[in-house]
Amino acid sequence: MQNIGIDLADFEYIRKNNLIYVDKTEFLYKIVSENKYYFLSRPRRFGKTLFVDTLEKFYQGKKELFEGLYIFNQDWNWEEHPIIRLDFNMIPSENREVLNKSLQKIFSKIAARYNIDLIVEEAYYMFPELIEKLYNKFNQDVVILIDEYDKPIISNLKSTLEENSANLKTIDKNQDYLKMLYDYLKPLEGYLEKVFITGVSKFSKLSIFSTLNNLIELDQNEEFAEIMGYTEKELDEYFSPYFSKLAEKNNLTISECRNKFKQMYNGFRFTEKDSRVYNPFSVGNALKNADFDNYWFESGTPTFLVELIKNKNFDLSNLENIEVGKNEIKAYDIGNIQIIPLLFQTGYLTIKEIEDQVIYKLDYPNYEVENSFNLNLAKSFSQNKITVPVVHRLKKLLINKELEKFIQQIKSIFFSLVNINIPKSLQDREAYYNSLFYLITTLLTDNNLNVYSEVLTSEGRIDSIVETDTNIYIIEFKANQGAEIALQQIKDKNYAERFKIKDKGIILIGTNFDTEKRNIKDIKIEEID
Repeated sequence: MQNIGIDLADFEYIRKNNLIYVDKTEFLYKIVSENKYYFLSRPRRFGKTLFVDTLEKFYQGKKELFEGLYIFNQDWNWEEHPIIRLDFNMIPSENREVLNKSLQKIFSKIAARYNIDLIVEEAYYMFPELIEKLYNKFNQDVVILIDEYDKPIISNLKSTLEENSANLKTIDKNQDYLKMLYDYLKPLEGYLEKVFITGVSKFSKLSIFSTLNNLIELDQNEEFAEIMGYTEKELDEYFSPYFSKLAEKNNLTISECRNKFKQMYNGFRFTEKDSRVYNPFSVGNALKNADFDNYWFESGTPTFLVELIKNKNFDLSNLENIEVGKNEIKAYDIGNIQIIPLLFQTGYLTIKEIEDQVIYKLDYPNYEVENSFNLNLAKSFSQNKITVPVVHRLKKLLINKELEKFIQQIKSIFFSLVNINIPKSLQDREAYYNSLFYLITTLLTDNNLNVYSEVLTSEGRIDSIVETDTNIYIIEFKANQGAEIALQQIKDKNYAERFKIKDKGIILIGTNFDTEKRNIKDIKIEEID
Protein backbone atom coordinates (compact mmCIF):
# COMPACT_ATOMS: atom_id res chain seq x y z
CA MET A 1 0.00 0.00 0.00
CA GLN A 2 1.44 3.35 -1.06
CA ASN A 3 1.95 5.97 1.63
CA ILE A 4 0.08 9.26 1.66
CA GLY A 5 2.13 12.44 1.54
CA ILE A 6 0.42 15.31 3.36
CA ASP A 7 0.44 18.72 1.68
CA LEU A 8 3.51 17.94 -0.44
CA ALA A 9 4.15 20.17 -3.44
CA ASP A 10 7.35 18.54 -4.75
CA PHE A 11 6.38 16.31 -7.67
CA GLU A 12 9.84 14.76 -7.98
CA TYR A 13 9.96 13.84 -4.28
CA ILE A 14 6.49 12.27 -4.45
CA ARG A 15 7.37 10.16 -7.48
CA LYS A 16 10.82 9.07 -6.31
CA ASN A 17 9.49 8.05 -2.88
CA ASN A 18 6.53 6.14 -4.34
CA LEU A 19 3.94 8.25 -2.53
CA ILE A 20 0.37 8.42 -3.79
CA TYR A 21 0.08 10.83 -6.71
CA VAL A 22 -3.41 11.31 -8.13
CA ASP A 23 -2.79 11.55 -11.86
CA LYS A 24 -3.83 14.98 -13.14
CA THR A 25 -1.52 14.91 -16.16
CA GLU A 26 -4.37 14.58 -18.64
CA PHE A 27 -5.23 18.18 -17.76
CA LEU A 28 -1.55 19.09 -17.91
CA TYR A 29 -1.33 17.66 -21.42
CA LYS A 30 -4.27 19.78 -22.57
CA ILE A 31 -2.56 22.87 -21.18
CA VAL A 32 0.84 22.24 -22.75
CA SER A 33 -0.71 21.22 -26.09
CA GLU A 34 -3.06 24.11 -26.71
CA ASN A 35 -3.03 27.80 -25.76
CA LYS A 36 -0.19 29.94 -24.42
CA TYR A 37 -1.68 31.88 -21.48
CA TYR A 38 -3.62 30.25 -18.63
CA PHE A 39 -5.04 31.37 -15.32
CA LEU A 40 -6.45 29.09 -12.62
CA SER A 41 -7.97 30.11 -9.30
CA ARG A 42 -8.81 27.60 -6.59
CA PRO A 43 -9.03 27.79 -2.78
CA ARG A 44 -5.95 27.13 -0.68
CA ARG A 45 -4.74 23.57 -0.08
CA PHE A 46 -6.24 22.32 -3.35
CA GLY A 47 -2.97 21.38 -5.06
CA LYS A 48 -2.17 24.48 -7.11
CA THR A 49 1.50 24.55 -6.11
CA LEU A 50 1.92 20.82 -6.79
CA PHE A 51 0.42 21.31 -10.24
CA VAL A 52 2.81 24.20 -10.93
CA ASP A 53 5.71 22.05 -9.76
CA THR A 54 4.54 19.22 -12.03
CA LEU A 55 4.50 21.65 -14.95
CA GLU A 56 8.03 22.73 -14.07
CA LYS A 57 9.32 19.14 -14.04
CA PHE A 58 7.56 18.53 -17.34
CA TYR A 59 9.22 21.51 -19.00
CA GLN A 60 12.56 20.44 -17.53
CA GLY A 61 12.17 17.34 -19.68
CA LYS A 62 12.19 14.89 -16.75
CA LYS A 63 10.18 12.25 -18.56
CA GLU A 64 11.24 9.46 -16.20
CA LEU A 65 9.20 11.04 -13.38
CA PHE A 66 6.01 10.65 -15.41
CA GLU A 67 6.27 6.94 -16.11
CA GLY A 68 2.91 5.27 -15.53
CA LEU A 69 1.00 8.54 -15.82
CA TYR A 70 -1.35 9.60 -18.62
CA ILE A 71 1.08 12.02 -20.23
CA PHE A 72 4.00 9.57 -20.42
CA ASN A 73 2.78 7.86 -23.59
CA GLN A 74 1.50 10.98 -25.34
CA ASP A 75 3.17 12.38 -28.43
CA TRP A 76 5.62 14.93 -27.01
CA ASN A 77 9.28 15.72 -27.64
CA TRP A 78 10.11 16.34 -23.94
CA GLU A 79 12.51 19.18 -24.76
CA GLU A 80 13.88 21.17 -21.86
CA HIS A 81 12.84 24.83 -21.67
CA PRO A 82 14.26 27.68 -19.58
CA ILE A 83 11.84 28.42 -16.74
CA ILE A 84 11.05 31.48 -14.64
CA ARG A 85 9.03 30.40 -11.62
CA LEU A 86 7.63 32.87 -9.11
CA ASP A 87 5.92 31.65 -5.95
CA PHE A 88 4.41 34.75 -4.36
CA ASN A 89 3.50 32.73 -1.31
CA MET A 90 7.22 32.77 -0.50
CA ILE A 91 7.91 36.35 -1.60
CA PRO A 92 7.75 39.12 1.06
CA SER A 93 5.42 41.90 -0.07
CA GLU A 94 4.64 44.19 2.87
CA ASN A 95 5.08 47.14 0.53
CA ARG A 96 6.27 47.95 -2.97
CA GLU A 97 9.91 48.40 -1.92
CA VAL A 98 10.04 45.02 -0.19
CA LEU A 99 8.30 43.39 -3.15
CA ASN A 100 10.80 44.92 -5.57
CA LYS A 101 13.83 43.79 -3.54
CA SER A 102 12.39 40.30 -3.16
CA LEU A 103 11.91 39.96 -6.91
CA GLN A 104 15.37 41.38 -7.57
CA LYS A 105 16.87 38.53 -5.54
CA ILE A 106 14.75 35.91 -7.27
CA PHE A 107 15.53 37.14 -10.79
CA SER A 108 19.22 37.33 -9.89
CA LYS A 109 19.17 33.72 -8.63
CA ILE A 110 17.44 32.50 -11.78
CA ALA A 111 19.95 34.39 -13.94
CA ALA A 112 22.87 32.91 -11.98
CA ARG A 113 21.45 29.40 -12.32
CA TYR A 114 21.42 29.80 -16.10
CA ASN A 115 24.78 31.68 -16.15
CA ILE A 116 23.25 34.91 -17.41
CA ASP A 117 24.35 38.44 -16.50
CA LEU A 118 21.62 41.03 -15.98
CA ILE A 119 22.41 44.70 -16.51
CA VAL A 120 19.36 46.46 -15.05
CA GLU A 121 18.58 46.51 -11.33
CA GLU A 122 14.86 47.31 -11.03
CA ALA A 123 12.97 44.02 -10.84
CA TYR A 124 10.30 44.98 -13.36
CA TYR A 125 13.09 45.72 -15.89
CA MET A 126 15.03 42.59 -14.92
CA PHE A 127 12.01 40.45 -15.80
CA PRO A 128 11.90 41.23 -19.55
CA GLU A 129 15.70 41.25 -19.79
CA LEU A 130 15.82 37.79 -18.21
CA ILE A 131 13.17 36.47 -20.62
CA GLU A 132 15.02 37.77 -23.68
CA LYS A 133 18.43 36.52 -22.59
CA LEU A 134 17.12 33.08 -21.67
CA TYR A 135 15.50 32.78 -25.07
CA ASN A 136 18.60 33.95 -26.91
CA LYS A 137 20.99 31.73 -24.95
CA PHE A 138 19.07 28.48 -25.29
CA ASN A 139 17.16 29.20 -28.49
CA GLN A 140 14.11 27.88 -26.68
CA ASP A 141 10.85 29.55 -25.71
CA VAL A 142 10.67 30.50 -22.03
CA VAL A 143 8.11 29.06 -19.61
CA ILE A 144 6.64 31.46 -17.01
CA LEU A 145 5.07 29.88 -13.92
CA ILE A 146 3.47 32.26 -11.42
CA ASP A 147 1.97 30.71 -8.28
CA GLU A 148 -0.34 32.58 -5.87
CA TYR A 149 -0.18 35.80 -7.89
CA ASP A 150 -2.62 37.51 -5.49
CA LYS A 151 -0.60 37.05 -2.29
CA PRO A 152 0.91 40.60 -2.40
CA ILE A 153 -2.66 41.89 -2.38
CA ILE A 154 -4.60 39.61 -0.04
CA SER A 155 -1.80 39.57 2.55
CA ASN A 156 -2.40 43.30 2.99
CA LEU A 157 -6.19 43.18 3.15
CA LYS A 158 -6.75 42.90 6.90
CA SER A 159 -6.04 46.52 7.75
CA THR A 160 -8.50 47.80 5.18
CA LEU A 161 -11.23 46.76 7.60
CA GLU A 162 -9.83 49.27 10.05
CA GLU A 163 -10.02 51.93 7.34
CA ASN A 164 -6.26 52.13 7.25
CA SER A 165 -5.67 54.35 4.23
CA ALA A 166 -1.92 53.67 4.32
CA ASN A 167 -2.61 49.97 3.88
CA LEU A 168 -4.98 50.63 0.99
CA LYS A 169 -2.20 52.61 -0.64
CA THR A 170 0.12 49.63 -0.17
CA ILE A 171 -2.36 47.41 -1.97
CA ASP A 172 -2.72 49.95 -4.79
CA LYS A 173 1.05 50.27 -5.13
CA ASN A 174 1.50 46.50 -5.18
CA GLN A 175 -1.20 46.21 -7.84
CA ASP A 176 0.45 48.91 -9.95
CA TYR A 177 3.80 47.18 -9.55
CA LEU A 178 2.39 43.82 -10.62
CA LYS A 179 0.73 45.51 -13.58
CA MET A 180 4.11 46.78 -14.79
CA LEU A 181 5.55 43.30 -14.34
CA TYR A 182 2.81 41.47 -16.24
CA ASP A 183 2.57 44.12 -18.96
CA TYR A 184 5.89 42.86 -20.35
CA LEU A 185 4.43 39.44 -21.14
CA LYS A 186 2.34 40.61 -24.08
CA PRO A 187 5.11 42.29 -26.17
CA LEU A 188 7.44 39.36 -25.38
CA GLU A 189 4.93 36.78 -26.56
CA GLY A 190 7.30 35.57 -29.27
CA TYR A 191 9.81 34.49 -26.62
CA LEU A 192 7.31 32.53 -24.54
CA GLU A 193 6.31 28.86 -24.60
CA LYS A 194 3.74 28.97 -21.80
CA VAL A 195 2.45 31.31 -19.10
CA PHE A 196 0.58 29.61 -16.26
CA ILE A 197 -0.73 31.71 -13.36
CA THR A 198 -2.53 30.56 -10.21
CA GLY A 199 -4.21 32.30 -7.30
CA VAL A 200 -7.02 32.07 -4.79
CA SER A 201 -8.92 35.19 -5.78
CA LYS A 202 -9.72 36.94 -9.00
CA PHE A 203 -9.65 40.71 -8.81
CA SER A 204 -11.60 42.57 -11.45
CA LYS A 205 -9.04 45.31 -12.01
CA LEU A 206 -5.73 43.45 -11.97
CA SER A 207 -3.75 43.79 -15.18
CA ILE A 208 -3.39 40.10 -15.98
CA PHE A 209 -7.07 40.11 -16.87
CA SER A 210 -6.84 43.14 -19.14
CA THR A 211 -3.38 43.23 -20.72
CA LEU A 212 -3.40 39.50 -21.49
CA ASN A 213 -6.68 39.57 -23.34
CA ASN A 214 -6.07 36.07 -24.72
CA LEU A 215 -5.67 34.57 -21.23
CA ILE A 216 -7.61 31.31 -20.87
CA GLU A 217 -9.39 31.29 -17.51
CA LEU A 218 -9.76 27.76 -16.19
CA ASP A 219 -11.48 28.51 -12.89
CA GLN A 220 -15.02 28.03 -14.26
CA ASN A 221 -14.11 26.04 -17.37
CA GLU A 222 -16.16 22.81 -17.42
CA GLU A 223 -13.40 20.92 -19.23
CA PHE A 224 -11.12 21.55 -16.25
CA ALA A 225 -13.70 21.08 -13.48
CA GLU A 226 -11.67 18.24 -11.93
CA ILE A 227 -8.16 19.63 -12.41
CA MET A 228 -7.94 20.23 -8.64
CA GLY A 229 -9.42 18.14 -5.86
CA TYR A 230 -10.26 14.43 -5.87
CA THR A 231 -13.30 12.83 -7.47
CA GLU A 232 -15.16 9.84 -6.05
CA LYS A 233 -13.60 7.71 -8.77
CA GLU A 234 -10.11 8.87 -7.78
CA LEU A 235 -10.79 7.96 -4.15
CA ASP A 236 -11.70 4.45 -5.29
CA GLU A 237 -8.61 4.15 -7.48
CA TYR A 238 -5.96 5.55 -5.15
CA PHE A 239 -7.19 5.43 -1.55
CA SER A 240 -9.52 2.41 -1.15
CA PRO A 241 -7.22 0.44 1.23
CA TYR A 242 -7.23 3.30 3.73
CA PHE A 243 -10.99 3.25 4.24
CA SER A 244 -10.87 -0.13 5.99
CA LYS A 245 -8.71 1.31 8.76
CA LEU A 246 -10.85 4.46 9.02
CA ALA A 247 -14.05 2.39 9.21
CA GLU A 248 -12.65 0.00 11.81
CA LYS A 249 -11.33 2.76 14.06
CA ASN A 250 -14.68 4.57 14.00
CA ASN A 251 -16.79 1.40 14.36
CA LEU A 252 -18.44 1.84 10.96
CA THR A 253 -19.10 -0.38 7.98
CA ILE A 254 -17.22 0.55 4.80
CA SER A 255 -20.45 1.91 3.31
CA GLU A 256 -21.21 4.00 6.41
CA CYS A 257 -17.62 5.23 6.46
CA ARG A 258 -17.72 6.34 2.83
CA ASN A 259 -21.03 8.13 3.34
CA LYS A 260 -19.71 10.01 6.37
CA PHE A 261 -16.49 10.80 4.52
CA LYS A 262 -18.51 12.26 1.66
CA GLN A 263 -20.61 14.40 3.98
CA MET A 264 -17.50 15.67 5.73
CA TYR A 265 -15.17 16.45 2.82
CA ASN A 266 -16.91 16.27 -0.58
CA GLY A 267 -19.07 18.90 -2.26
CA PHE A 268 -16.74 21.48 -3.85
CA ARG A 269 -18.09 22.48 -7.25
CA PHE A 270 -16.47 25.24 -9.29
CA THR A 271 -18.07 25.06 -12.75
CA GLU A 272 -21.39 24.45 -14.49
CA LYS A 273 -20.42 20.80 -14.86
CA ASP A 274 -22.08 18.94 -12.00
CA SER A 275 -18.81 17.51 -10.71
CA ARG A 276 -18.08 17.68 -6.99
CA VAL A 277 -14.63 17.08 -5.57
CA TYR A 278 -12.93 16.45 -2.25
CA ASN A 279 -10.32 18.73 -0.76
CA PRO A 280 -6.97 16.86 -1.06
CA PHE A 281 -5.63 18.17 2.25
CA SER A 282 -8.59 16.86 4.24
CA VAL A 283 -8.60 13.54 2.37
CA GLY A 284 -4.91 12.92 3.04
CA ASN A 285 -5.09 13.81 6.72
CA ALA A 286 -8.33 11.95 7.47
CA LEU A 287 -7.16 8.73 5.83
CA LYS A 288 -3.61 8.84 7.14
CA ASN A 289 -4.77 9.59 10.70
CA ALA A 290 -7.84 7.34 10.39
CA ASP A 291 -9.85 10.09 12.04
CA PHE A 292 -12.66 12.43 11.01
CA ASP A 293 -11.64 15.98 11.84
CA ASN A 294 -11.73 19.51 10.43
CA TYR A 295 -8.36 19.52 8.69
CA TRP A 296 -8.71 21.97 5.80
CA PHE A 297 -10.32 24.69 7.85
CA GLU A 298 -7.89 24.39 10.73
CA SER A 299 -4.93 24.72 8.35
CA GLY A 300 -5.70 28.41 7.88
CA THR A 301 -8.14 30.41 9.98
CA PRO A 302 -9.92 33.01 7.79
CA THR A 303 -9.40 35.97 10.14
CA PHE A 304 -9.90 38.50 7.38
CA LEU A 305 -13.21 36.96 6.28
CA VAL A 306 -14.52 36.85 9.84
CA GLU A 307 -13.63 40.49 10.43
CA LEU A 308 -15.17 41.48 7.10
CA ILE A 309 -18.45 39.76 7.98
CA LYS A 310 -18.56 41.49 11.37
CA ASN A 311 -17.65 44.92 10.07
CA LYS A 312 -20.15 44.81 7.23
CA ASN A 313 -22.89 43.76 9.68
CA PHE A 314 -23.68 40.81 7.43
CA ASP A 315 -26.65 38.69 8.54
CA LEU A 316 -25.20 35.18 8.68
CA SER A 317 -28.54 33.51 8.12
CA ASN A 318 -28.17 34.77 4.54
CA LEU A 319 -25.26 32.37 3.98
CA GLU A 320 -27.57 29.45 3.31
CA ASN A 321 -29.21 28.85 -0.06
CA ILE A 322 -27.81 32.00 -1.64
CA GLU A 323 -28.88 32.89 -5.16
CA VAL A 324 -26.56 35.01 -7.31
CA GLY A 325 -26.08 35.78 -10.96
CA LYS A 326 -23.42 33.81 -12.80
CA ASN A 327 -21.12 36.79 -13.26
CA GLU A 328 -21.45 37.99 -9.66
CA ILE A 329 -18.99 35.40 -8.34
CA LYS A 330 -16.36 35.66 -11.08
CA ALA A 331 -14.38 38.62 -9.76
CA TYR A 332 -14.53 41.49 -7.31
CA ASP A 333 -13.11 44.96 -6.89
CA ILE A 334 -10.52 45.26 -4.13
CA GLY A 335 -11.89 48.70 -3.29
CA ASN A 336 -15.40 47.36 -2.73
CA ILE A 337 -15.11 43.81 -1.45
CA GLN A 338 -18.34 41.84 -1.53
CA ILE A 339 -18.65 38.96 0.91
CA ILE A 340 -20.37 36.37 -1.29
CA PRO A 341 -17.86 36.35 -4.21
CA LEU A 342 -15.00 36.28 -1.72
CA LEU A 343 -16.49 33.34 0.19
CA PHE A 344 -17.02 31.46 -3.07
CA GLN A 345 -13.51 32.02 -4.39
CA THR A 346 -11.92 31.07 -1.08
CA GLY A 347 -13.92 27.82 -0.87
CA TYR A 348 -16.28 28.54 2.02
CA LEU A 349 -19.24 28.57 -0.35
CA THR A 350 -19.70 26.43 -3.43
CA ILE A 351 -22.16 25.85 -6.27
CA LYS A 352 -25.00 23.60 -5.16
CA GLU A 353 -27.33 24.08 -8.10
CA ILE A 354 -27.59 26.09 -11.32
CA GLU A 355 -30.94 27.31 -12.57
CA ASP A 356 -31.40 28.05 -16.28
CA GLN A 357 -27.61 28.48 -16.64
CA VAL A 358 -28.02 31.93 -15.11
CA ILE A 359 -28.78 31.65 -11.39
CA TYR A 360 -26.16 30.05 -9.15
CA LYS A 361 -27.39 28.65 -5.85
CA LEU A 362 -24.58 28.62 -3.30
CA ASP A 363 -24.15 26.89 0.04
CA TYR A 364 -21.45 25.40 2.24
CA PRO A 365 -19.68 22.56 0.39
CA ASN A 366 -19.71 20.09 3.27
CA TYR A 367 -20.02 19.55 7.01
CA GLU A 368 -16.35 20.28 7.72
CA VAL A 369 -16.53 23.76 6.22
CA GLU A 370 -19.97 24.61 7.62
CA ASN A 371 -19.26 23.48 11.16
CA SER A 372 -15.74 24.91 11.37
CA PHE A 373 -16.62 28.22 9.77
CA ASN A 374 -19.67 28.72 11.97
CA LEU A 375 -17.75 27.78 15.12
CA ASN A 376 -14.99 30.20 14.20
CA LEU A 377 -17.55 32.93 13.57
CA ALA A 378 -19.32 32.14 16.83
CA LYS A 379 -16.06 32.40 18.77
CA SER A 380 -15.33 35.72 17.12
CA PHE A 381 -18.82 37.16 17.63
CA SER A 382 -18.78 36.09 21.29
CA GLN A 383 -15.05 36.63 21.86
CA ASN A 384 -14.46 32.92 22.55
CA LYS A 385 -17.45 32.45 24.87
CA ILE A 386 -18.94 29.86 22.51
CA THR A 387 -16.80 26.72 22.50
CA VAL A 388 -17.18 23.06 21.54
CA PRO A 389 -18.02 21.96 25.14
CA VAL A 390 -20.71 24.66 25.36
CA VAL A 391 -22.27 23.54 22.08
CA HIS A 392 -22.13 19.90 23.21
CA ARG A 393 -24.03 20.73 26.41
CA LEU A 394 -26.69 22.58 24.43
CA LYS A 395 -27.18 19.57 22.17
CA LYS A 396 -27.71 17.21 25.10
CA LEU A 397 -30.19 19.57 26.74
CA LEU A 398 -32.34 19.79 23.60
CA ILE A 399 -32.17 16.06 22.92
CA ASN A 400 -33.28 15.40 26.51
CA LYS A 401 -35.91 18.17 26.31
CA GLU A 402 -34.43 20.00 29.29
CA LEU A 403 -35.70 23.35 28.08
CA GLU A 404 -35.24 25.37 31.27
CA LYS A 405 -31.56 24.43 31.44
CA PHE A 406 -31.22 25.06 27.70
CA ILE A 407 -32.60 28.58 28.11
CA GLN A 408 -30.32 29.29 31.05
CA GLN A 409 -27.30 28.14 29.04
CA ILE A 410 -28.28 30.40 26.14
CA LYS A 411 -28.76 33.32 28.51
CA SER A 412 -25.36 32.73 30.07
CA ILE A 413 -23.78 32.93 26.62
CA PHE A 414 -25.47 36.21 25.86
CA PHE A 415 -24.76 37.51 29.36
CA SER A 416 -21.06 37.18 28.56
CA LEU A 417 -21.56 39.76 25.80
CA VAL A 418 -22.12 42.51 28.36
CA ASN A 419 -18.43 43.00 28.99
CA ILE A 420 -16.97 42.34 25.56
CA ASN A 421 -16.00 45.01 23.09
CA ILE A 422 -18.67 44.94 20.41
CA PRO A 423 -18.10 47.66 17.79
CA LYS A 424 -20.41 50.62 18.41
CA SER A 425 -21.75 50.34 14.87
CA LEU A 426 -23.11 46.87 15.73
CA GLN A 427 -24.29 47.25 19.32
CA ASP A 428 -27.84 48.27 18.49
CA ARG A 429 -28.27 46.28 15.31
CA GLU A 430 -30.55 43.28 15.32
CA ALA A 431 -28.46 41.52 12.66
CA TYR A 432 -25.50 41.14 15.03
CA TYR A 433 -27.50 39.32 17.71
CA ASN A 434 -29.57 37.46 15.15
CA SER A 435 -26.33 36.21 13.57
CA LEU A 436 -25.01 35.04 16.93
CA PHE A 437 -28.25 33.23 17.73
CA TYR A 438 -28.17 31.69 14.25
CA LEU A 439 -24.61 30.47 14.82
CA ILE A 440 -25.50 28.87 18.14
CA THR A 441 -28.40 26.90 16.66
CA THR A 442 -26.52 25.96 13.49
CA LEU A 443 -23.64 24.50 15.49
CA LEU A 444 -26.03 22.04 17.13
CA THR A 445 -26.25 19.90 13.98
CA ASP A 446 -24.94 16.33 14.27
CA ASN A 447 -26.14 12.75 13.70
CA ASN A 448 -28.76 13.03 16.46
CA LEU A 449 -29.92 16.56 15.85
CA ASN A 450 -30.70 18.50 12.68
CA VAL A 451 -30.91 22.27 12.44
CA TYR A 452 -32.49 24.23 9.58
CA SER A 453 -32.26 28.00 9.38
CA GLU A 454 -34.30 30.52 7.42
CA VAL A 455 -36.78 27.84 6.32
CA LEU A 456 -39.10 29.17 3.61
CA THR A 457 -42.83 28.53 3.94
CA SER A 458 -45.83 29.89 2.05
CA GLU A 459 -46.39 32.35 4.93
CA GLY A 460 -42.81 33.50 5.48
CA ARG A 461 -39.42 32.34 6.76
CA ILE A 462 -38.92 30.41 9.98
CA ASP A 463 -35.80 31.64 11.78
CA SER A 464 -34.73 28.22 13.00
CA ILE A 465 -35.96 24.64 13.25
CA VAL A 466 -34.21 22.12 15.50
CA GLU A 467 -35.21 18.48 15.07
CA THR A 468 -34.29 15.61 17.37
CA ASP A 469 -35.43 11.99 17.23
CA THR A 470 -38.48 12.83 19.34
CA ASN A 471 -39.15 16.58 19.07
CA ILE A 472 -39.24 19.51 16.66
CA TYR A 473 -38.42 22.97 18.01
CA ILE A 474 -39.65 25.96 15.99
CA ILE A 475 -37.75 29.09 17.03
CA GLU A 476 -38.51 32.71 16.16
CA PHE A 477 -36.08 35.44 17.12
CA LYS A 478 -36.92 39.11 17.76
CA ALA A 479 -34.99 42.08 19.09
CA ASN A 480 -36.61 44.73 21.30
CA GLN A 481 -40.12 43.51 20.46
CA GLY A 482 -41.20 40.89 22.98
CA ALA A 483 -41.16 37.09 23.07
CA GLU A 484 -44.95 37.02 22.88
CA ILE A 485 -44.76 38.73 19.48
CA ALA A 486 -42.27 36.14 18.27
CA LEU A 487 -44.43 33.28 19.53
CA GLN A 488 -47.55 34.80 18.01
CA GLN A 489 -45.82 35.06 14.64
CA ILE A 490 -45.18 31.31 14.69
CA LYS A 491 -48.88 30.75 15.35
CA ASP A 492 -50.25 33.37 12.96
CA LYS A 493 -48.14 32.12 10.08
CA ASN A 494 -48.97 28.51 10.91
CA TYR A 495 -45.31 27.46 10.86
CA ALA A 496 -46.04 24.21 12.71
CA GLU A 497 -48.57 22.85 10.21
CA ARG A 498 -46.04 21.25 7.86
CA PHE A 499 -44.49 19.25 10.73
CA LYS A 500 -47.69 17.73 12.13
CA ILE A 501 -47.42 14.75 9.81
CA LYS A 502 -44.32 13.67 11.71
CA ASP A 503 -44.85 11.58 14.81
CA LYS A 504 -42.93 14.00 17.02
CA GLY A 505 -43.63 16.57 19.67
CA ILE A 506 -43.73 20.18 18.43
CA ILE A 507 -42.43 22.95 20.68
CA LEU A 508 -42.74 26.63 19.76
CA ILE A 509 -40.12 29.01 21.15
CA GLY A 510 -40.38 32.78 20.87
CA THR A 511 -37.30 34.74 21.94
CA ASN A 512 -36.79 38.45 22.46
CA PHE A 513 -33.36 40.04 22.71
CA ASP A 514 -32.71 43.32 24.50
CA THR A 515 -29.93 45.04 22.54
CA GLU A 516 -29.30 47.55 25.31
CA LYS A 517 -28.75 44.88 27.96
CA ARG A 518 -27.24 42.51 25.38
CA ASN A 519 -29.21 39.52 26.56
CA ILE A 520 -32.39 37.59 26.05
CA LYS A 521 -35.07 39.57 27.83
CA ASP A 522 -37.80 36.97 27.69
CA ILE A 523 -38.64 33.61 26.15
CA LYS A 524 -42.06 32.09 25.58
CA ILE A 525 -42.44 28.35 25.11
CA GLU A 526 -45.54 26.49 24.04
CA GLU A 527 -45.95 22.81 23.24
CA ILE A 528 -48.69 21.85 20.82
CA ASP A 529 -50.42 18.55 20.23
